[in-house]
Amino acid sequence: MIPISVINESTVYSEEEALATMHALQSQWNKNLAPVWGLDQSTFTYLGKGKKPAPGNWWVVFLDNSDQAGALAYHDVTNDGFPLSKVFVKTILGDNSSVSVGASHECCEMAVDPTINLAAQDPDGLFWAYEVCDPVEDDSYGYKIGDVLVSDFVTPAWFGFQGSEGKPLDYQKKTTAPFQVLSGGYAQNNNGQGWTQVTGERARQFARLVKPPVGSRRDLRVRGRGMLTYSTHKF
Repeated sequence: MIPISVINESTVYSEEEALATMHALQSQWNKNLAPVWGLDQSTFTYLGKGKKPAPGNWWVVFLDNSDQAGALAYHDVTNDGFPLSKVFVKTILGDNSSVSVGASHECCEMAVDPTINLAAQDPDGLFWAYEVCDPVEDDSYGYKIGDVLVSDFVTPAWFGFQGSEGKPLDYQKKTTAPFQVLSGGYAQNNNGQGWTQVTGERARQFARLVKPPVGSRRDLRVRGRGMLTYSTHKF
């Protein structure tokens, strides 16, 4: 069982919204994502202001924007070196997008590739980053758990896993071929000379999708594991 602490430092995302999102994230992880990807189950715990996460917990942190991540000393991994997902609420709302989808996106990707260093090779020799929500990023591809909208995500079949032929390529069955990037999505691939982003037509209108926000998973992948920094936040 993976324990996850949910921390809300955003000034514009209410406790009620964060709690509703948290319950949807736990349901999506345990009922939808884990069976598809063969993951351990998880348990999510909401922390009030100033409460300290238990040692060994993974974190999901709601922040206003990427600048706040540095100002509050939420860096790339938790104080104990475990995975940490940052959700930039004001940035997402500025794009008229769903915060719960953004949180689901980060959580699903943290679950499948917690160390941000996995990739799969396509028939042409390109390596594609294990960012399972990026290719199906847009809110319109998402689905509801109760009243909360969550992100679609790709399956092992999208990465061309052997024996996955004929299986759904993403949870909502929006993609039709391995390594396909939908109009509202994007993906990163590497030919051995560095990471390149492929951006869908509709996604190009959003600056945060074209250029990775500082502190995002895409930014960390480009920087490399050796550049990860521990959180120094004082609770």
